[in-house]
Amino acid sequence: MANDTSRDDAVKIIEKFESLPLEKRLAVFQELTAQAREELIRTVTRPGEIVRSISEEEMYFTVKELGEGNAPALVSRTTGKQLTYFLDLDLWKLDMFDAQAAGRWLEILAGIGEEKIQQFIQVADPELIFTAIRPFVRVQPRNPEVDLLEEQDYLPSFTLDDTFFVEFLSHRLESSLKIFLDAMFRWDQLYYFTMMEQLVMGGSSLENEEMALKWRRARLADKGFPDIDEAIQIYQYLRKQSLSGPLLEAEPADLDAAERPAALLAYPLKLIDAGTLFKKCLDEVMDQAERDRLSTELAHMGNKVMVADGRDPGSIEDLQGSLKKVAGYINIALEELCGDDCALAAGVMRSNHMEFLFRRGFSLILDLRKKAQEMLRGYEGGPENLGHPLAAIVQGLLEKRPLYAGDREGDRRPRDFQHLAEIEGIREMMDRAKIEEKWEPI
Repeated sequence: MANDTSRDDAVKIIEKFESLPLEKRLAVFQELTAQAREELIRTVTRPGEIVRSISEEEMYFTVKELGEGNAPALVSRTTGKQLTYFLDLDLWKLDMFDAQAAGRWLEILAGIGEEKIQQFIQVADPELIFTAIRPFVRVQPRNPEVDLLEEQDYLPSFTLDDTFFVEFLSHRLESSLKIFLDAMFRWDQLYYFTMMEQLVMGGSSLENEEMALKWRRARLADKGFPDIDEAIQIYQYLRKQSLSGPLLEAEPADLDAAERPAALLAYPLKLIDAGTLFKKCLDEVMDQAERDRLSTELAHMGNKVMVADGRDPGSIEDLQGSLKKVAGYINIALEELCGDDCALAAGVMRSNHMEFLFRRGFSLILDLRKKAQEMLRGYEGGPENLGHPLAAIVQGLLEKRPLYAGDREGDRRPRDFQHLAEIEGIREMMDRAKIEEKWEPI
């Protein structure tokens, strides 16, 4: 009886949710955990309306947090753009094609079914599909001048057309590849024949991979993934005077733009540490268009950091770490400019792109590193001669991307800077080391 009551209550909750306008349903979805989002999409009768209103980045963040294998409802309902974004990030490691990741995704798509495979074939570049399949198959065409019955003993057993015969090089992927090839054949036989001919030739594999990479770079550039030369510009020094003064009132929104709701992108804002000035002033930004702008800029900044730092966008840890680094540097800049004044900080956010605030926060860290380098000139050997705890702190500052090593409790590892107080504390420590006449390096 209790189970029946619980089931009835669940049905009522879902019915109430589905009666809400789309905007309200998205607001509910936005506040859910990744696991709860998967359960919701699995349960509601009109999941497509919600999924189509979610940005590619938000869907990727959600699925990555769960793991692709644990999010079948979300993955199965992805739009073509969402799926393309997934594969653009997951199938490449530093511009090198990842065959292991391709095999994993072939299994996922085959497990979902023919419709999803055909969606992938329609939205993906043929060069990418060729590059994804090629490591796992060897295709042999029949000789039309020889009787098929005589030749079958020398050909692989799998064929869909009695023309191209496929040998599977991975036992684990064999069943998934058969499903994939069958779905391709059913969708467009001409496309299938062309792909088989390409696989027989084999010699164009490098050319196909290079072309697939070219299309990927073009798509990701629009999502804040520039080439390395452009990405490292986020670490250029920026003077305080280069920032604009606070805009204390939000500019009126473009009415046409307001009528077109932005695709949901809330994940970057959720990763900002509570208690920081950045988080506090964000909580005071009520205008949804302004929050959408900030979230999009944060996501694109996180993407730039991943490129500049050589991080893996397919790793949820690297993805989260990059966004937290961006938030930390922005928080440092806001603390320098505004102290603890949330209203003033909100105004500064309105008048400056997130990249400028990021660069100003990083510039303060660069100033601190310069001070550490000047101090080291007075000591022979290296940072290790500074003694504990200054030695570890300065070593962290001298990293290619400076790290904060001031957390000395337990075995905490160096991390990215998050607060202005961390910079000021190290500066004071170095000043004391200089002026103490009896201070001796250990």
